Parts: sequence; structure tokens; C-alpha cells
Amino acid sequence: MLYDPRWQQWSDPFSLASLIAWLERQDPHCAYCYSSTGECLLARYFRERGFNRVIMAAEFFYHWPRSNALYEVARLPRHFNDVAKGKVRTFGAALSRARELELAAVDELLALPSAACGNMTG
Repeated sequence: MLYDPRWQQWSDPFSLASLIAWLERQDPHCAYCYSSTGECLLARYFRERGFNRVIMAAEFFYHWPRSNALYEVARLPRHFNDVAKGKVRTFGAALSRARELELAAVDELLALPSAACGNMTG
């Protein structure tokens, strides 16, 4: 089987690229309930990524690493909640929001002053 660079994006469940790769595999017309802490978009995403018994909050989520263990708390990555909470709550709309955030991050990096990268002149 040939190597696909998207496999690297899928490896980190806390990266925006990984969330985008997952959203690309969902039915874009399928709706989700944002306020269902156990069945919302992000709970489904993290469960598919191997987290057990996920319960979402706005900035973090609870999960149980083993069936007999105490829960653990994981902080949500920047912008993940923004992807999920938009007015239109379909996987396709969430994918559009995630891609917009990804482009905004690239634009932000490109807008950095050249001094931030070191003075290359003189």
C-alpha cells in the first residue's frame, strides 16, 4: 500500500488537521446535537479516536482510560469548540468552519513581521 501523508494528520487527536481528516469522512448532510455532552460532534470524534466514555464541556472533556479507572480530564485544543458550535450543525458545515480556521492560522503565520523570523538582511 502506498504512503498517504494524511496518515500523519490522523495520528494526533488534538490537532486541527486530524479533526478535519475525521470530518472529511463523515456524511456532510448529517446533523448533530451540540448540547448532547455524550453524543455531540466532539464526543463522537474523541470516542472514535479511542477515548472511552467521553463527556464534553466547552473547554475540556472527561474520559475514562480504563473501565475500572477514575476519569481523566483533557483540555480541548484551541478552536475545537468553535468548529462544533456554529449555527448550522451538520458535519459539512463543521468541516467548512474547521478549514476556515486552518486557513486563518496560516494567514496569521504569514502576517508575522519579518523581524520575528530573524533579520535576514545586512
